[in-house]
Amino acid sequence: MKACGYNRDAARYAGINETRSIVLSMVIAGALSGLGGACLYLAGAGKGIEVLDTLAAEGFNGIPVALLGLNNPIGIIFSGLFVAYLNQGGFNMQVYGFAPQVIDIIISVVIYFAAFSLLLRGFVERRVKRREEKRAADGRPAVSGRGPQEGGGAE
Repeated sequence: MKACGYNRDAARYAGINETRSIVLSMVIAGALSGLGGACLYLAGAGKGIEVLDTLAAEGFNGIPVALLGLNNPIGIIFSGLFVAYLNQGGFNMQVYGFAPQVIDIIISVVIYFAAFSLLLRGFVERRVKRREEKRAADGRPAVSGRGPQEGGGAE
């Protein structure tokens, strides 16, 4: 799975059926999410859909959790706890007269800043890579950031 996620062409070259691996991962993820949803609604935990026009937000909260967790299993655990904490805090804020949409706004701002930081990081990495490629094309050595006092000088 990791090989297909990082580079499909390399996985194909190594003999891995990348289409089968990707579809299998989607089937496993769908089965687990369906099992989780079934447990939530069939366990009688008090959560149910009263109005037929709206959908429960549990499925849509997976997107910000995955984004904040950077698709890392440990990161997703912590980001899931963070989003759950925000949702529960927003529910409890309604006792003091806050509108229920305030928590959605707060979660949206967190998601936008997280996505912006990833976008900015990718932009900076591309600029650094282009600069190093340009230096290599010009015949100049790449800057490693190590000075003579850190062991990067002539010996």
